[in-house]
Amino acid sequence: MAQNRHIVGIDFGTTTSAIGMVKNGVPFLFEVDDGEAMMPSVVAFGKGDEIIVGHKAKKQAVLNPDKTFRSVKRRMGEKETVNTGRGEWPLEQVGAEILKKLKAGAERHLGHPVTDAVITVPAYFNQLQRQAVQEVGKLAGLNVLRIINEPTAAAMAYGLNQRDEQSVMVFDFGGGTFDVSVLTIADGVFEVKATGGDNMLGGDDIDQMIIDKVAADFKNDHGIDLTKDKMAMQKLKDEAEKLKIALSSSDSARLNIPFITADKHGPIHIDKTFTQAQMDQMTATLVNKIIRLAKETLKKSGLDNGTLDKVLLAGGSTRIPAVRDAIAEHFGGKVLGGVNPLECIALGAAVQAGILDGKVEGTVLLDIIPLSLGLEIEGGSAEVIIPANATIPVSHKKVFSTVADNQTEVEIKILQGNSNRAPENVTLGRFILGGIETAKKGEPKVEVEFDINVDGIMNVRARDTKTGAARSVTIDRGVVEKRKTA
Repeated sequence: MAQNRHIVGIDFGTTTSAIGMVKNGVPFLFEVDDGEAMMPSVVAFGKGDEIIVGHKAKKQAVLNPDKTFRSVKRRMGEKETVNTGRGEWPLEQVGAEILKKLKAGAERHLGHPVTDAVITVPAYFNQLQRQAVQEVGKLAGLNVLRIINEPTAAAMAYGLNQRDEQSVMVFDFGGGTFDVSVLTIADGVFEVKATGGDNMLGGDDIDQMIIDKVAADFKNDHGIDLTKDKMAMQKLKDEAEKLKIALSSSDSARLNIPFITADKHGPIHIDKTFTQAQMDQMTATLVNKIIRLAKETLKKSGLDNGTLDKVLLAGGSTRIPAVRDAIAEHFGGKVLGGVNPLECIALGAAVQAGILDGKVEGTVLLDIIPLSLGLEIEGGSAEVIIPANATIPVSHKKVFSTVADNQTEVEIKILQGNSNRAPENVTLGRFILGGIETAKKGEPKVEVEFDINVDGIMNVRARDTKTGAARSVTIDRGVVEKRKTA
């Protein structure tokens, strides 16, 4: 292996991002932005060709709200574009600016280019969302060797030097997403048993609750709708986030925004005090939801509270007292301290990078697929071929048939999701298998095989067992490659 080839691990986060690697068997994070390892995942477009990323982008957001973008990871896979002032940019291209800055920070420290990376994603991201993150890495000039789930990364950071056999539940409650995974750790083998979560549930939603309440109160008091004022809403968003963080360590905190707007009588200010009790009341439904999702995931894993040894917290939103208290109440007070919830995912990504780089030995990751994979069948139903929580690599096959007499071709429509109704799942791809021998409906036998390797690359193959006609599709990094064989 080339001496100065290093594989880095990246936490591409909704709120903050970081990059690290393993040195002398220990994972660490590079300082990439204003001397800090954790960089705000904010991208802004300034005057001329200026692209601003990180702390500086976040600081200038109030004066440049239309050209400042945050939480882009939350919308990966939606094929959206945003107006940057330089034309319409795909979200992946905006996200790539975050990874470019991380990459540059690592290169400054190492003194040579960085080309290979492991990137984390929410455990409940589907195949299209994972491909979008692969594309972000590619646009940033990185060869993405592996995509791993964020809760799994957090567990790897914790369990790197743990040799006692144990069962761990990871709560990853970040800015944009909530994931929960259950793993066993034994002799350096990390085996994921089940995962669950919600890709649209995170600290951003708590910020929005505060924003909505303050804006509604302001309208009642002053008759002015702040939601129509982009600059005012940016100020409110920044202060709502600060309030949430302050209430994680204090019983009360002040939200103070001078000169938020003005009317005919002059400037109007916001000066309100919130209590932790008010925050608990606002977030009660959200907290109940993450507990319910965690209980469902624990049940799917085949484990229970009696066999669960540790609960590991990852993501900044796990610092909220109501969240910590609920987890401790429902899962036996096994919450593990001593692990930095903000850094552990990036450190775990660095561990996985170290495994691929040969710097970490005796450690194996057995991950799973988060959502079921299957086909659409007659009547709009979804037929599962590989169930959710199957360990990868994995290969399953099923036999199907025609639905009409003398049918000579069938459409193979590949789905991902946990609904038994096809339209409620994500369509990953489709192709036509022809060359089927004419016969009565139900007589031809079409064997469909799904195969997923350790990198999450999926191959789907359909074959008429009598004529031998076959066709396949590979879904890899957003590229669908179709092949036909005789």
